[in-house]
Amino acid sequence: MRRVLSVTGNIIFTAVVLYLCYFIIQAVQNQSPAVFGYRMLRVVTDSMEPAFTSGDCIIVRETEQKEIAVGDIITFVSGDPSLQGGFNTHRIIDIATDHTDGNVVYYTKGDKNNWEDEYTVLYEDIVGKYVYTLPFGEQISSFLAKLSDRNYYFAVVIIPVLLCFISSIRQLVKDAGGRKS
Repeated sequence: MRRVLSVTGNIIFTAVVLYLCYFIIQAVQNQSPAVFGYRMLRVVTDSMEPAFTSGDCIIVRETEQKEIAVGDIITFVSGDPSLQGGFNTHRIIDIATDHTDGNVVYYTKGDKNNWEDEYTVLYEDIVGKYVYTLPFGEQISSFLAKLSDRNYYFAVVIIPVLLCFISSIRQLVKDAGGRKS
């Protein structure tokens, strides 16, 4: 029974670490992996103070267009050339229909900013609707930023995964050898 629990624990640990590896690789490539429609993102500016600040980690959820309203905070792929297609998280201040093509457009603004964003947002550019700010977000954010350094990533992720894998293989070989006797 103890062996089964040990192997099960190692398998679960390995699965969690592999998921974290996937998550970190996506983050390093400036992609945001979704898990059951939820994404964890790092805030990089103070434009949304006091809702959240630079360094916070927030959770956004993929959302149907009909669930989006004025006052919601959304993360979207920005049309602003200075952001180079990166994500932006701002509050919706108005929703309108574009008379030229009939698309619904969203007007956004950072809570701390005195001006609305220059570029409007289309539904297909919306990554998700803000749900939650993670506690200890700055620490999580700092840890994820460090993992983009290959040496740190290797030391913190790859080596423990390899050690866990080797330990599991040794235990399986030992158990298989014990059965033959």
